Amino acid sequence: MSIWIVLAVAVLATAAALAVLLPQWNTRRLQQRFGPEYDRTVRAHGGRTGEAEHELAGRLRQARQLALTRLPQRRAEEIGNQFAALQELFVDDPARSLDEAMTLLDGTLDEIGFPAEDRPAVLSVDHAALVPDYRSARQVLERSRSQRVGTEELRTALLAVRDLCLEVARSGGDEQKRTARAGNSTGAVHHSGPRHATR
Repeated sequence: MSIWIVLAVAVLATAAALAVLLPQWNTRRLQQRFGPEYDRTVRAHGGRTGEAEHELAGRLRQARQLALTRLPQRRAEEIGNQFAALQELFVDDPARSLDEAMTLLDGTLDEIGFPAEDRPAVLSVDHAALVPDYRSARQVLERSRSQRVGTEELRTALLAVRDLCLEVARSGGDEQKRTARAGNSTGAVHHSGPRHATR
């Protein structure tokens, strides 16, 4: 057998292996990056993994194009103090406390430069671990505006909003650097850790 035939067979075998392994690698990378948001997106697409992964890859591309501004440490501390005041307000008016907390979060996201449209999806790129609770908090807030919601549910929602806001305020602007590295390399990707709330 000629050396060229051997080389051709080796090239074809390598190409076949890559055709199998690259999609698997991409799936693992997106699962690590997005955590529970990966499964949620797959469900939203009726179990069609390819469509879900296309959407998540689009979120990564969008995140790389954002012009985010890092907040000064003093501003991040000020936001922390505002949340401390909102937790005190919670004792007297839980629903209002959550409403004002969401307003503070939205204002902070505006200040950093996150687009207003579909914020949970945008935030899932670098704050995936906190996004499920953030989605739930938004739903609780909407319900609280038209019906009575239990105090514990409101408290959980307030903590979710607080944790996301403080994480974003302290890392604002750094997300873009992490996302760019993840998009341009095959190394480990960032994945937010679990939140630790002081209740």
